[in-house]
Amino acid sequence: MNTDHLRAFVLAVDEGTFEAAADLLRISGSAFSQRIKALEKEIGQVLLTRTIPVRPTESGQKLLGIARQTVLLEDEARRSLGFRGSSRNYSPTTTLSVAVNADSLASWFLRVLQEAATWDDVELHLHAEDQEHTHELLRNGTVTAAVTEHPTPVSGCRAEPLGTIRYWPVASRELLDRHREEGGAVRWASVPQIDYSIRDSTQRTALAALGVTTPAITHLVPSVQAYNAAVGYGLGWGMIPESMLPAGVKEGTHRDLEIIAEIQPDDVELHWQHWSTTTPAMDRLNDVVRRAAARMT
Repeated sequence: MNTDHLRAFVLAVDEGTFEAAADLLRISGSAFSQRIKALEKEIGQVLLTRTIPVRPTESGQKLLGIARQTVLLEDEARRSLGFRGSSRNYSPTTTLSVAVNADSLASWFLRVLQEAATWDDVELHLHAEDQEHTHELLRNGTVTAAVTEHPTPVSGCRAEPLGTIRYWPVASRELLDRHREEGGAVRWASVPQIDYSIRDSTQRTALAALGVTTPAITHLVPSVQAYNAAVGYGLGWGMIPESMLPAGVKEGTHRDLEIIAEIQPDDVELHWQHWSTTTPAMDRLNDVVRRAAARMT
């Protein structure tokens, strides 16, 4: 397969439109379309939907990971040999797409970004997703590496443990007091809960252990900072990473927030999964992720 065609395919997926991808390659829209058509003709299947944004078809998903690796290896080979070639067919930077769970992205992974700020030849494309599902982005070729809770390596990848994040169940006393029965027990079926996203099952799993299958109210707050603030305001109860707990909550001295005694903390073991194919850029990223995670634990 022609690497120029594979590069066009990857850029179309990443940029969302043929026009934006063509601009990056500094070629006309018609020339770009011809590259995609040539690749589809060679494969014998349609690889991209002609929608906005452009999306890979089922066949395109199967090819995407291979295409990313091919483009990455070509760029790294050219760079190591000091050969730039045509600016139309070669990127002076290496693009590393990484899936990271939101809580990591808002905490220890910031150290990765801090060090990556000194790299002039690497650009990071980060995808925020729940740690239960980041491996799916690795499996379908969307990313080259992922912070995930799954220890079993995706095919063609390596996995290594990063450490554990402990999530504590937290609520405001005022919220819980509004939902207490005369004997003092909390009516958990009526207490509002807060989920980070519709795929966030942490709170539902915890309630299931108390015999509650469907809470009366579930708020969705897809921002780590806003989520923690919403728990503090008493919008609902939620699970907060230990490193993000307000001062005094764990010790029981906070003026309003408290650890929920009836619900056990949730320990989530994180793993770093990445392509088995090694390149200087990937090795650098692996190293800084390991060091950042070591400081987390």
